[in-house]
Amino acid sequence: MTGSAEQIAEGIAAWVEAGATTVVLQPTPDDPDPEGFMRFVAQEVRPLVP
Repeated sequence: MTGSAEQIAEGIAAWVEAGATTVVLQPTPDDPDPEGFMRFVAQEVRPLVP
């Protein structure tokens, strides 16, 4: 999944609605800042996921 925090949260919600109990987000192999990715997920995406 790529996009804004809202778009990513919507994608996660779709998986949860389909029955997923776990969704794993990973940075791409060429991501120059994996720590920044994790911070973005924790601070921006997680609060939007029910």
